[in-house]
Amino acid sequence: MGSMPKPQERVSDRISALPNEVLCHILSFLPTKYVVRTTVLSKKWNNIWTSVPNLYFCDDDYPNVNAFISFVDHVLDSPDLSRIQKFHLRCDHDYFEPPPIDRWIHSAIRRKVVELDLCVSHLDPDDNLELPQTNFMCETLEVLKLQFHFIAHPLTSRCFPNLKFLYVLIHHPDIESVKNVLSYLPVLEGLRIGGSLDDYDVESLDINISALALKTLAICLEFDDFDEEFKICIEAPKLESLDVQLLTSLLNFSLLIKENLIVKANVDLSYTEMPNSDIADVEDILLYAEEPDRAIALLRNVSNVKYLSLSSHSLEGDLPAFDNLNQLKLVFYNCGYWRFLTNLLERSPNLEYLVFEHKDCTICNVEDFRHEFIPPEVVPISLSSQLKTININRFKGRRGEMELVKYLLKNGAVLNKMTIDASGNTNLPHARTKALSKEVSLFQRGSKTCQVEIRFGIS
Repeated sequence: MGSMPKPQERVSDRISALPNEVLCHILSFLPTKYVVRTTVLSKKWNNIWTSVPNLYFCDDDYPNVNAFISFVDHVLDSPDLSRIQKFHLRCDHDYFEPPPIDRWIHSAIRRKVVELDLCVSHLDPDDNLELPQTNFMCETLEVLKLQFHFIAHPLTSRCFPNLKFLYVLIHHPDIESVKNVLSYLPVLEGLRIGGSLDDYDVESLDINISALALKTLAICLEFDDFDEEFKICIEAPKLESLDVQLLTSLLNFSLLIKENLIVKANVDLSYTEMPNSDIADVEDILLYAEEPDRAIALLRNVSNVKYLSLSSHSLEGDLPAFDNLNQLKLVFYNCGYWRFLTNLLERSPNLEYLVFEHKDCTICNVEDFRHEFIPPEVVPISLSSQLKTININRFKGRRGEMELVKYLLKNGAVLNKMTIDASGNTNLPHARTKALSKEVSLFQRGSKTCQVEIRFGIS
């Protein structure tokens, strides 16, 4: 019987054989705590961590605050540490006495940091992190993310000379600090404003933003018993993309964008339930009555777009004309959504691509689903001469929906394809799906080349 082959005395370490540049790139995606630990692997790894451009520090990864402070100091005080590309700090400011955060930010700025991500939380809403003055004039800083509470009192109005992207999370804000950070952003190209305001925030916010190079703007806000006004007025003549998401209410929010070049917009407006007239005061009822007007005012900012994604419960009021609109996606939560759909078709004469869906909502009752489709007196010009593709998602097969499909097929003179997606409705019995398919196939078609595809789920 032959002898077994001897095992290799040394297994090739393929990872260590990689060039240092590749190793640093791989390590740049890991928390710094684990990057530094690679020094135990072999002599080659002793100083590789000092060349990793991204630093991630989170106090949750350490047994106590002293261990966390000691580790961050050890890394930032290393004489071999290279230039910092990204510095991410996540910690609880309340546990630091005295706070070393200023020292860490200074160290990152000295090493020509490009991206600074600060997520510093507090138990006390009145205890805010004050940004050091060097932060405002850092010439290498291109990305800045500020989360939770901060104070900003720059000595000059001309801050952030090379900042390209800014993310500000507003929660129990220091009003003047928010204004200081957002007031003048000379080369900013991307701005994201998020946050949650509640009854602790007793002051209104009236923010004016000057960002002459801005191309993208995203706003995501939630209001919880916040009774004050939140107004944003922005001067951004090069703005191309807008994303607005209001998670709870439109009652307190208004947005005015001066002359812009917006071509793509996403507007997601939540539903505000009607106040109970028996217990609500007059002011609440009047505010509710103003909500449709606020929605229309917001849409006027994007009336020149080519692509619009719109989610809303209703759109009562005088809609602006969307003369340049080519693609439209609609998500409605109201069971009588088709009257808003035809209204938008009338205001979009050059629309070619339409996607719409109705999401179930808790405020709709059985009677709401029985609303009949009432076609407009005049066929919208977009439907009769421009609309080429229609996608209907979350199709339920209700009578009003069938009447709408019938109307669109009959009057879509240049329609190429209609896709009806009922795959999410697995409760439809097989006999019902066959009946729906047959009924749709018999509908009159204004376009001889129109193809209809119906997708059903597996029941």
